[in-house]
Amino acid sequence: MSRLSTVVIVGRPNVGKSTLFNRLLGRRKALVHDMPGVTRDRNAAVVHHEGRTFQLVDTGGLLGATEDPLISLVEEQVQVAIDGGDKVLLVVDAQQGLIPLEREFASRLRKLGKPIALVVNKVDTDGHQPRSAEFHALGISPVFSVSSEHGGGFEPLWDYILEGIPIEDEEEEEGPGIVAEGAPIKVAIVGRPNVGKSSLLNRILGEDRALVSDIPGTTRDPIDSPLTFKDQNFLLVDTAGIRRHSKTGPGAEILSVILARRSLEQCHVALLVVDASQPPGHQDAHIAGLIEAARRGIVLVLNKWDLVKGETQAKEVEELFREKMAFMDYMPIVRISARSGRGTDKILPAAARVYRNFARQLPTAALNKTLAQIVNKIPPPTIQGKELKLRYATQSGQAPPILTVFTNSKVPPPLTYARFLKKQLRLCYDLEGSPLILKFRKE
Repeated sequence: MSRLSTVVIVGRPNVGKSTLFNRLLGRRKALVHDMPGVTRDRNAAVVHHEGRTFQLVDTGGLLGATEDPLISLVEEQVQVAIDGGDKVLLVVDAQQGLIPLEREFASRLRKLGKPIALVVNKVDTDGHQPRSAEFHALGISPVFSVSSEHGGGFEPLWDYILEGIPIEDEEEEEGPGIVAEGAPIKVAIVGRPNVGKSSLLNRILGEDRALVSDIPGTTRDPIDSPLTFKDQNFLLVDTAGIRRHSKTGPGAEILSVILARRSLEQCHVALLVVDASQPPGHQDAHIAGLIEAARRGIVLVLNKWDLVKGETQAKEVEELFREKMAFMDYMPIVRISARSGRGTDKILPAAARVYRNFARQLPTAALNKTLAQIVNKIPPPTIQGKELKLRYATQSGQAPPILTVFTNSKVPPPLTYARFLKKQLRLCYDLEGSPLILKFRKE
């Protein structure tokens, strides 16, 4: 997966940020991945438009229920832009006009040293065009006048968003590649804030390489840490960029997603760290969805296992997480306590095992024998009244395994049968922790 550009939408409440977000999604050719567990007030999605792909992030309003919104939420959203955004869209309301908060926030944004555009929203009639000119005083350029509700004025904005993003070759399957002899397996440590990612990194490394802090809003760049375990070289990529003492705000959640995605761009296997003492949350499933969309190997790490009491509760906890992430039912689970070190010696062997499956090369003869056995047991359904025949299969890609199945029809089998076929192949070849991609092509 190539470097993914990120566009962050910011602005005060009720200026139309979510409407803009939805309008941009509505104009898409295809949504690359429907991420589980996304909420409206802090939303992130991968958008595919005119052959280009980028990540779009919708943030919460710049005003909130706090004594000093400028210092708390505004700072938080600025932090999102600094750490994650390649381009920032500041949205203002043409009908309400310019307010002092927007002047101060624009001043802060201009200091970021990255592309910032002003989106004057709700320009629904010619009567609002002159008033939108007052926003030029913010000193942000370019300026786009749009109506997110009705779709007016979006063509120039699309040109700005897509500028610099290369057109993709849809046939190209780009991945992290096979590890050369002596090169490390790249393992990303991902998860929502405050689940113990930095503590886990320090425990694995045996030193305090990563900062562990309860200071709200602490951020830093991801740390790459090499190590060797049982003659295997690894490179650990930590994304523990934010820690909150009490509750995590919208900006922290968004930043955790952005940092997770960027680490996934570099890795072969992701360690999804979750807090086993708490029920699985939407953000846990959201980040699991990022891993699936990125086509990376996965190990689910149940941290804080020392707080789980008894085998009955242990089984309930595992079942809850498996149900929440049922779309990745192939992931192995490791129970650990980063604080005490319990179970942490199992993590790297699990990652190495998943990588071996991730880099697996399936012999063509054996693959077709397996395919024939599966089809003989349960044949594919008819397509438009015609018998569908799966003639043969070949592995067309590695890391992860990509299988191309040649058929007698331009129409692929129904999704239910494709899922069945994938599940059976996974069981036959024990591809625990690794994605398996199936493609169908008429011979």
